[in-house]
Amino acid sequence: MTTPRCSKCSHAMDEGFILEHTQGGYLQAQWVAGPPQRTWWMGLKIRGREVRPIVSFCCSRCGHLESYAKPDGA
Repeated sequence: MTTPRCSKCSHAMDEGFILEHTQGGYLQAQWVAGPPQRTWWMGLKIRGREVRPIVSFCCSRCGHLESYAKPDGA
């Protein structure tokens, strides 16, 4: 993947990720297919759904963020 350009100011963007803080430590945020379905035990049901890690890009000039769900194998 080439370095993306900011859609607001056309400056180069830096790759990073959105941090999820849990009781067990830190994780990378993930995208889950479909609308949220609540469960009394774990908060949301995700079993059987497509899940992808989220990569985020930040413009070093204006701070604009763009996030993408990485396809499998990327």
